[in-house]
Amino acid sequence: MTRLTLLFIFILSNIIGVAQDNVARLTVLIGSHIEFNFNTLDNYNNGIRIEDGTTIGITMSEISPAILTGWHIDVQTFMGEVTINGSGGNTLPLNAIQIEATDANGNLATATFTGLQDLSVAPGVLLMSTIDSAHLPADANTHQIDLTYECGIANGSLLGQVADYYTVNVEIILIPDF
Repeated sequence: MTRLTLLFIFILSNIIGVAQDNVARLTVLIGSHIEFNFNTLDNYNNGIRIEDGTTIGITMSEISPAILTGWHIDVQTFMGEVTINGSGGNTLPLNAIQIEATDANGNLATATFTGLQDLSVAPGVLLMSTIDSAHLPADANTHQIDLTYECGIANGSLLGQVADYYTVNVEIILIPDF
């Protein structure tokens, strides 16, 4: 019985010893809450751009590069919101907000960035992608993107919209490509 127990413990320790934790994580380093304050006629007519409003660190580790072909980052509204909702019951279209990802510190040289994208519902829109395993493993200290936001620029002025406190929650999603 003692030998059987020792054999079981030995087998269990070997199983635990070869387990691996796959990690794919985004970490907001700067700017988790973005506000557009339209307080001048110029803001209403020309919109507002918040350059590098959010910095996100990307962590991707313990995933075998032999099966991973790269990764990409999408953006979409949280819980499939179809409009930007005001506190007084007013709404704005999602395409009033555009988001753009850029390389924050020069370590994503072979990545493809898609430029300004309209905010949308699931399945979201592509902000950036890698097409090789050159960025594996990714570490949040060295693999970072900046997000720039525009409101009321690309798809027309917000002049004439009802003044309100509008909010929308946004999801930034890291997706491994196999």
